[in-house]
Amino acid sequence: MIKCAVFDFDGTLVDSNDIKRDTFFNIVQSLDPSGEIVSQVLKCWPAGDRYEKTRRIAEGLISKGYLPSSVSIDEWSTHLASEYTLQCQEAIACCQEMPGASQSLHELTEKGYLLFVNSATPEQPLRELLKLRNWSHLFQDVYGAEDSKANNLRKISRKTGTTKNEMVHIGDQLDDLQATEEFGCQFIAMAATNSGPIGKVSPLAVQDLRALSSLFLTLDKEA
Repeated sequence: MIKCAVFDFDGTLVDSNDIKRDTFFNIVQSLDPSGEIVSQVLKCWPAGDRYEKTRRIAEGLISKGYLPSSVSIDEWSTHLASEYTLQCQEAIACCQEMPGASQSLHELTEKGYLLFVNSATPEQPLRELLKLRNWSHLFQDVYGAEDSKANNLRKISRKTGTTKNEMVHIGDQLDDLQATEEFGCQFIAMAATNSGPIGKVSPLAVQDLRALSSLFLTLDKEA
């Protein structure tokens, strides 16, 4: 019986995948107007977090002479990561939610499901975003990029005392599916427009999060 639902954030609860990608270009637009360096970084390190990507961008800008080498790569990458976080937070706080997100979260909470966030976004800005969107009270806790998504699922299992069969992970990216497979719980893909690619290969998928409640009941019956 499903007791615990764990949600990815970007592309699953909020329509922010394009925002997060475009912001890498925005923070260095005056230095790299063609976007050549950023495009190369996103192509070569697609799975990197914001800190790795901004470090690679800083390295590229310095190598091209677009930034003074007198300032260290660490300093430039820290500056770019801070600017990236700030711009993303401002945009994501007011962007569109994914279909049915608010209604589904409230409905699942009212039905007694334990809800968590498991995201590749660092925990502190993630908590702030949930607060700005008035969703904080709907989640038992928030787990971010400080650990792997698979380890975060293990922490949630221990925290709630739920088994793998009592948990479901909802996400839109390959890392969501991989974490679920490593941990061993059920996976449901968010497959709406602007979600990630995993909805095309996952046997369980929804295009509107309001379908989750009935899908959970189906999974319970099949179990």
